[in-house]
Amino acid sequence: MRKLLFFDIDGTLCMPGTQPSPRTVATIRAARAKGHKAFLSTGRNLSGVPQAVSAIGFDGYITNAGASAQVGDRMLVDEPLPKELLDRTLALLRENDVCFALQGGDDNYTDTAQNEAVKAKQPSDVLPYIQGFLDIIQLSDWDSHPGAVGYKICFVAPSREHWERIRPMVESDFSVTVFDNLFPNPYIISGELNRHGVDKGKALQAICAYFGQTAEDAIAFGDSTNDSAMIEAAGLGCAMENAQEEVKAIADRICPHCAEDGVARTLEELELC
Repeated sequence: MRKLLFFDIDGTLCMPGTQPSPRTVATIRAARAKGHKAFLSTGRNLSGVPQAVSAIGFDGYITNAGASAQVGDRMLVDEPLPKELLDRTLALLRENDVCFALQGGDDNYTDTAQNEAVKAKQPSDVLPYIQGFLDIIQLSDWDSHPGAVGYKICFVAPSREHWERIRPMVESDFSVTVFDNLFPNPYIISGELNRHGVDKGKALQAICAYFGQTAEDAIAFGDSTNDSAMIEAAGLGCAMENAQEEVKAIADRICPHCAEDGVARTLEELELC
């Protein structure tokens, strides 16, 4: 039976700032050669997928944490944030000294003036962490692009205590992912906001249906809470050893650590490559 394989990137295929190992690349390509289908399922938008990852070769993409999904040029899911919700949420983040990066379909946006104001209030040893967050992707100024759409909001706050004061203000509209398993440091907290009802699990189901199969035929690999719906939806949901504990708790299988070729080793053990 052909399997549909879904892979998160950061913390799953490779750790942030690194490339997939040759073993990981080889096993995914071998699985495809045997007739299985492989899909990226990432919080990034398509333009944010590293070239070393896309060069592996995939049959389709889930992007923006499930707000977009496509096979070739065929869009199967396209769920941008409603303008009223987007405007209200960005205003809230601005008012509470939280920096944001808003993902569009291909471009990424921020509020440059607000970022500078936030950084001006922080101790000098915190600034490299905030700037590092803002430098991960190329950012344009949101207010200079009227009519642009956004799919997902990334954020960085100066501390966990700062964020926890704001979190209740957004949880009625968004599921909150905090990347404490990827970027542990004592200074800032980073994560993303994804609209309730829009997630990687529903996008996975849309791709399975496109290929005339069900989610029972899917195997999903992830590490963060934005992977939870995908891991639950798949017939076999795999959490990496480095995954957040709440993700491991719902997984069918715990894979070895991402940095120890966990995806490759699991594909080999399942005899899919």
